[in-house]
Amino acid sequence: MADAPLIKRTVPAEAAHGGVPAWRRWLIRARAYFLKEVNEIRRQPLLILSLIVGPLLVLILFGATYVNSTPRVRTAVVLPPGGAPGISEEQIREVIGLNFDLRAITTDRAGAEAQLAAGDLELVQIIPENAATALQEGVSPQIEFISNAINPLVEGWIQYLAYAEVNEINKAILRTTAAEAQQEASSIRVRVVDAEGKVTELERGALEARSQAARRDIREIRATLEALEQVLPSQEFLAAQGGESAQLRPTIERLKTNMDRIDRAIADNKLAEALTEIAAAKNDLQMLNGSLEIFVNTPPERLVSPVSQSYRNVRGSAYPAVVYYAPGVLALLVQHTAVTLGALALVRERLMGAFEVFRVAPVNLTQLILGKYLGYTVFIGLATLVLILAMTLLGVPLLGNWALFAALILLLILASLGVGFLISALSGSDSQAIQLAMISLLLSIFFSGFFIALDSFAWPALVVAYTIPMTHGLAGFQDVMLRGIAPNLWTWIGLGLIAVITFALVVLITRRQLLKA
Repeated sequence: MADAPLIKRTVPAEAAHGGVPAWRRWLIRARAYFLKEVNEIRRQPLLILSLIVGPLLVLILFGATYVNSTPRVRTAVVLPPGGAPGISEEQIREVIGLNFDLRAITTDRAGAEAQLAAGDLELVQIIPENAATALQEGVSPQIEFISNAINPLVEGWIQYLAYAEVNEINKAILRTTAAEAQQEASSIRVRVVDAEGKVTELERGALEARSQAARRDIREIRATLEALEQVLPSQEFLAAQGGESAQLRPTIERLKTNMDRIDRAIADNKLAEALTEIAAAKNDLQMLNGSLEIFVNTPPERLVSPVSQSYRNVRGSAYPAVVYYAPGVLALLVQHTAVTLGALALVRERLMGAFEVFRVAPVNLTQLILGKYLGYTVFIGLATLVLILAMTLLGVPLLGNWALFAALILLLILASLGVGFLISALSGSDSQAIQLAMISLLLSIFFSGFFIALDSFAWPALVVAYTIPMTHGLAGFQDVMLRGIAPNLWTWIGLGLIAVITFALVVLITRRQLLKA
């Protein structure tokens, strides 16, 4: 009897795996790596403490000790021998001590500069002798600012404060000068009114019989105009006021010219031919009288500062510095924790020979990577939750939507883990991975907009800045937490692109490494 032919039976794939569907087997394998990563981290209590307690202590220390970002520049003021006329020591302390850390007021310039050279002072201000009488003397004195600053930000701050201080001193001098000019102009105005009456009589021809007396009156009027011209502020100052004050000096010049013409006409017995000049002089004297009245009755403060400011913050006021920087601190800590964990994840297993095991295991690379992502995301999410609770105790608000905030944190964690895993895939040792993670931390501090605004950099630096997850996370956290608005669309796109691109690169590089294992 011939042997019966073998009947080949095909067994369904689900039956071969106990009836488990393929999609479920895929999830089971990914879950296995997820549990593996969770158990590995759970067995390292010091790592957990460093991830949660470390950033928490940093945040608490930042909030408890931060006072002010405005530098206080140690300053000495050098007065001329005998002091500065018109400026008291109290006025100096009031104006200069408002923004500078005023350590001394002295007349010893050499001693102050020696302290500056020794580093005991950061700035020396030297007040000139004629600062209070500058307008009367027709000079432009300078206050010398000598600094030994090495920080460009401090130097910029000194220059700004010096500009503001000089403006305040100028306004104080102008207020005093304007008040004195108003007092003298008030007394001269009586003579202007008298001159107006004399010109009116001259216009009627009443002084033709008394030519010598008429000429004397004309010269008195001219002397009055010259005296008025001497006490008035400069034309630049008056022009800045606008209105009739700006016409004071031009009106005086026209009157002086007309007075000279009328004087010559009286001397030549041709007064009738000077009626046009007399009428113009009368009109100008009336205008001058009105302008003087306005000038004399205007408060000196308004003459010096005709434009005032009004400021209003729609939010009431800006946040305290600790609140403003809190979203940046949170973004930095979340990113650095994720990058550090990710940077050590793959390189450690590659060096331990685990890749050979993964290669023969019934699992694909995508499941392995996803398991690691999920495991680290859980622990970083818990650490972030503790940080958020700590920020709440510090008074940091969350004005926006909680769901958007949670989604933004999740996306920031995924993008940061992607950067960490990419560092791990490219690194040849643990030390190299740690070094690259520290470089990413330094880049984040300087180029994410945390301390220095992105607008301060040229475009090559912006290319680097927008590849950093914290750049987008910082902007998004500030929008949600402090402004109460949804993050910009580019925030989501930026973090999403970083997460997707790094994930694809990690899978591609790790697959090649598995094939070589």
